[in-house]
Amino acid sequence: MDNFITTAIIVYGLMLIATVYCCVCLIIFGRKWKQYAKEYEQLLILKNEFEKMSEEESYSCMIERVKKRGYEVIDQLNVLKADLVKILEHHEKLQRQKQHHNQSEKEQPSLDNFFENYS
Repeated sequence: MDNFITTAIIVYGLMLIATVYCCVCLIIFGRKWKQYAKEYEQLLILKNEFEKMSEEESYSCMIERVKKRGYEVIDQLNVLKADLVKILEHHEKLQRQKQHHNQSEKEQPSLDNFFENYS
């Protein structure tokens, strides 16, 4: 009977040690789980902030591209404006030449009459 009691005490002690070990492991795993959960939440927060920064960066890149394209269009419009001014100046010059030619045609018959009368 002494062996049975000794064996029972040893088994009970081992079960107690195993229970304490399991409790300690659960406590440690619980703390680690909470720590990992907090780190995961921080990681999600950082991920969201990074995505927002990426979106803002992509928006700023798009804005820069639009600005660059706008400046290119403005430069092209300035070149077209300069060409238009040259064309208008040339048109005015042609109009003056046409008016001068028309005036000379009007004056020519009178000069012809003058020379006919003179001779």
